[in-house]
Amino acid sequence: MIVVKFSAEEIASQLCVFLRDNILAPQIEVTSDTALSEIGVDSFSLMELVLFIERQFGLELPAEALTPENITSVGTLSSYCVARLNSIAI
Repeated sequence: MIVVKFSAEEIASQLCVFLRDNILAPQIEVTSDTALSEIGVDSFSLMELVLFIERQFGLELPAEALTPENITSVGTLSSYCVARLNSIAI
């Protein structure tokens, strides 16, 4: 059994880069604490982010996981991803 571990900080960093490079306008800054709704992340952008997470970390996010508590910010999303990754043996 192989367990892949990522820290919340590593995931958050990669999510911020993905958002900056692929979703957001160039002048918009994003950090772990930035509320996604305040920077214009809509349902389509969120799906792009979910697909990135699936490709980058091999983690499938079920629709029921996309609750306001889990997707408030990059930080809350990365924390959810870490909890999920650490509960799944690959």
